[in-house]
Amino acid sequence: MIAAQQMTALQANASLMQQAQARLSSGKRLNAASDNPASAVSVMGSSSALRALEQYRTNVQRASNRIDLEDRILSQLGDVITRVKELAVSQAGDTATAETRGIVNAEVQQLFHQIIQLGNTKFGNEFLFGGEQTSTEPFADTGAGASLDYSSTNPQGQRSIGIGEGQTIAPTHDGKQVFLDTGVLDAVKDLVHALDSTSGTYGKAGIATAMNKLDNAFDAIQAVVGDTGALGNRLNSVSQNLDALTMNLTTFKSDLEDIDVETAMTELTNRQVAYQAALLATAKVTGLNLSDYLR
Repeated sequence: MIAAQQMTALQANASLMQQAQARLSSGKRLNAASDNPASAVSVMGSSSALRALEQYRTNVQRASNRIDLEDRILSQLGDVITRVKELAVSQAGDTATAETRGIVNAEVQQLFHQIIQLGNTKFGNEFLFGGEQTSTEPFADTGAGASLDYSSTNPQGQRSIGIGEGQTIAPTHDGKQVFLDTGVLDAVKDLVHALDSTSGTYGKAGIATAMNKLDNAFDAIQAVVGDTGALGNRLNSVSQNLDALTMNLTTFKSDLEDIDVETAMTELTNRQVAYQAALLATAKVTGLNLSDYLR
């Protein structure tokens, strides 16, 4: 009976030492849920929350990349409109001739084609301004001179993505908002017609009308630029909040499951000493026989 008690104590000490070794080797105080059920539940909850935060951070980064690309496109679009306005002004006076207007018209048509290309910009495998039809080219130009025109898929619809618990954002504008609602395509097209001597709107009056439309289109584009900047600022703020939440949760989770190395080493040393003492005691007890007691 004494030997059985000693073996039970010896096994208990060995188990405690092994647990201390496991904690020190893994760096975790929780190697199984049974080590501390309450802490284990909190750790699992923290891990789930961290995975959700990581997905939100991925969404925010992707949304930021889309906004950065749209911002560059809008900047280029503003430059194109500015150039078109300069060309319109140069041909609106009495010194302009059919010949000079024809030369300028060739450049304006190239700028019109450039606007179409900007409208067909791709983000990865998707058309940035395609709206809900991300795999379909949203704009196409047709004709030339007096017959210059364009067609579109009416690209509208903004897809929202989650950036936090109960928070969503539509990171970019659709093609309808940027190229149709602002009137930029119609304004440049009207100027092309006004510069073509075979068009019914050819001349100063047609150019003046087109210039007015260009001014309105430029102002509308700047409003979109401002909205895009506000979206970018919001995403920056959300990103900072997500980083802070991630750090706090990571620290909380670490406090629950990570060990203090010095404490763990001290515990292991104590367990080893206790185990060795148990071994000595067991050896002495199991080494006794009846003659030892008769002495």
